[in-house]
Amino acid sequence: MSPRSQSALPRADAASSLIARPGRNCWRVERADRMRCIQDAAEYFRLVRRAMLSAEHTIFTLGWDTSAHTELLPGETPPDAPARLDHLLAWIARRRPELRCYVLTWDYGLLHLFERDPLTRWRLGWRMPSNVTFAFDDHHALGGCHHQKVVVVDDRLAFTGGIDLTGHRWDTAEHRIEEPRRVSLDGDLYQPYHEVGAMVSGPVAAALGEMARDRWHAAAGIPLPALRPSSADPWPSDVPADVRNAVVAIARTLPPLAPQAAVSECEALYLDSIAAARESIYIESQYFTDDRIARALAARLAEPDGPEIIVVMPQCCEGWVEQATMGALRDEVARQLIAADVHGRLRIVYPSASQARKVPIFVHSKVMFVDDRLARIGSANLSKRSMGVDSECDVAVDATGDASAAAGVLRMRNRLIGEHLGMSAEDVAREMAARGSIRGVIDARSAADRTLVRLPVPETTEMPSEALVAAADPRAPIPVETAVEAAIAGPAAFAHDHPARMIAAIGVVGTAVGVAAAAWQASRDSASRRRLMRAGRMLALAAVGVGALQAWRNSRTAARIVSRHRKGAEFG
Repeated sequence: MSPRSQSALPRADAASSLIARPGRNCWRVERADRMRCIQDAAEYFRLVRRAMLSAEHTIFTLGWDTSAHTELLPGETPPDAPARLDHLLAWIARRRPELRCYVLTWDYGLLHLFERDPLTRWRLGWRMPSNVTFAFDDHHALGGCHHQKVVVVDDRLAFTGGIDLTGHRWDTAEHRIEEPRRVSLDGDLYQPYHEVGAMVSGPVAAALGEMARDRWHAAAGIPLPALRPSSADPWPSDVPADVRNAVVAIARTLPPLAPQAAVSECEALYLDSIAAARESIYIESQYFTDDRIARALAARLAEPDGPEIIVVMPQCCEGWVEQATMGALRDEVARQLIAADVHGRLRIVYPSASQARKVPIFVHSKVMFVDDRLARIGSANLSKRSMGVDSECDVAVDATGDASAAAGVLRMRNRLIGEHLGMSAEDVAREMAARGSIRGVIDARSAADRTLVRLPVPETTEMPSEALVAAADPRAPIPVETAVEAAIAGPAAFAHDHPARMIAAIGVVGTAVGVAAAAWQASRDSASRRRLMRAGRMLALAAVGVGALQAWRNSRTAARIVSRHRKGAEFG
C-alpha cells in the first residue's frame, strides 16, 4: 500500500476492518472529498458536460464506445456552448489552447461495424484542434474488450460507472413511457434505459487520472502530461454529495498481457463483499453469468441467518445472440440461486415502467450495496468476462467505522430502490423500518404499475455449446490456437447448434462472418435493417477509400494482438 493510500484510511483500527484491501481486492484506497451516485445518463451527461466546460489543464475519457454525435442535452439548445460531444470538445479546445484533451475508445472488431460510426477517427481525431488527441484502444486480450468508462477533468473531478458517451444510453430517472428525446443516433426510439455512474472529487479523482494515463500509455504509447490536480474546487455548487470525506476503493480487471500480469480485483472485491454482508446485498447488473459469484451468493442464502439478496436485472437480454448465450447462462445462475433460497430471502426482479402496458426498463447498471458498509458503482458486470478478460474499473465507498458515510450509503441505495418503485428515498427508508427488509418493500409494491417485477425463470433452457460460451463469456483470454482452429474449422465445427448461434460464434474470430451476422440480424429486425441500409449508402460514397483504410487498420490490429499473444505463449 502506498503512503498516499495509507493516509487515506481513517485510522489503524478502522483500516483493519475495511472490506477494501489494496493488493487483495482493490488497486488503491483513497479519500473522496465528495461522491455522488448519478442515476441515469441524463444527469450523467449534463454533469460531464459541465465538468468539461470548467476544465483548465486536462480532460481524459476512456470508453467502450464514444460517439461524436452524442447529444449530451437532447432537446435543448444551451446558450453557453454546444451540446453535441464532438462540437463541445472542439469548442473548448479552440478557446483554451493550453488544455489537453485525450479521447480513448475500444478498437472494436468488424462484428460491431453497423453499431459504430466508421468515421469516428475523423470526427473525434483528424478534424479536431491539435490539442485534442484521439486513439483506438487495441490493448486487450483476444476475445476481450476495453470496457472501462471513465472521465477525468483536471485530476480533481472524475466520473466512472457503466455509462459510455455514446448513443442509446440517455434517459431520465422518471423513465417515461413516451419520451421523444430517448432516441438513438439513427433516429429510432428505444425503451426506458437505466444507468448508474459516480462522480468523485479529491485524491480519488487524481488516482483515476493516474489510471487513465496508464491506460493511454499502454494503448497508444504517446507522451502524456504529468499528474496535475487543480487547486480549485471543481464540484458543482448546486449538486449535493451523497458522502463527504469518505474512503473510496478503486477495483480493476485487467487481463494478462505481457509484461502486465492479470488483475482480478473486481472479482475479489465482489467475493469479499458477499462474505462480509450481515443483513442485505443489493445488486444491479446487466449480466449475471459468473458461477463463482453465484456459488458465493448461494452459500449465503443457505445460511439460516444470512443476508437477504436482491438482484435487479433486465427482463431479457437484447438481441438473438445475447438471448442464446448470456440469457441461457443467466437462467442457469438464477435456477442455482432459487434452489439455494431455502429461507425465502432472495428476490430476482426487473424494473417495469408500466406493468399494465408491459413496458420494462432495460438495466445497464453495475451496482452493489452491502448493508450500510459498501456502495459499489462501476463497469464490471457479474459475468465471467468482466472478471478476467475485459478491462474494468469500479469504485466503492467503504463506510466501515464511519457513521456519516454509512448514512450516505443507505441514502444512495434507497434512492435507487425508490427510482424502481416510484417512491422517494425517504419513503423507502420508512417502509424499510416498518417492514424490516428490502424484499418486504418490494413485495408490498408488487401490484403497482411502476415497480420491480419477479423475473420469470424457465425450468429448463437450451444451453449453448462450449465453443459458443467460450466466445461469448470467457473467463480467460481465448488462446490464439483455439481461435485459429475455430476459424479454419468453419461452420462444420458448430453444425449441431442453432444457425444463429453458429454465426455468432464464428463471427467472433472471422470478420467476414461478422458481416454475415450483422446482415442476419438486419433481416430479423426493421430498425437494424434501416441502420444497415443507411450504413450501406454511407459506405457507398467512399467504398474504396474508407473500406481499404478499415481493412488495413483491422489487419494491423489483428496482427498486433496475435503477435502479442504468441510472444506471451512462447516466452511466458
